[in-house]
Amino acid sequence: MKKLLIVAFIAHVLLEGLVGALLIIAPYKITPHADAASLTFVINYGFAALAMASVVFWGWSGRDNYRIMGAILGILATFHTGLTIASGMMLVEDGSPAVLVIHAVMAVLFWLLFARRRQWCVD
Repeated sequence: MKKLLIVAFIAHVLLEGLVGALLIIAPYKITPHADAASLTFVINYGFAALAMASVVFWGWSGRDNYRIMGAILGILATFHTGLTIASGMMLVEDGSPAVLVIHAVMAVLFWLLFARRRQWCVD
């Protein structure tokens, strides 16, 4: 389970970190015909994605602590669950099924790790 935790953390940091950086650095690549308000939203979301990627680093030193992992994994599971729901709602408006699947897989993975953290954590 601990190896799965590390894989999940690396995948989360890479996905959210790279997407966040892309949204900040090149928002026009994501929304080429967007108005100023939409570009502002995209850039803000980029910073939010970077912040969520950083959660892994903030909790890394406590990866063996049951309570710390409860908070970290709960935050990440909730984040990806919310984005799965939002991505599903956006499919009606021509959203990306790939985004939906990625967040759904990450949500399930983090909920699984949350539920089984007793296997590698101590009190």
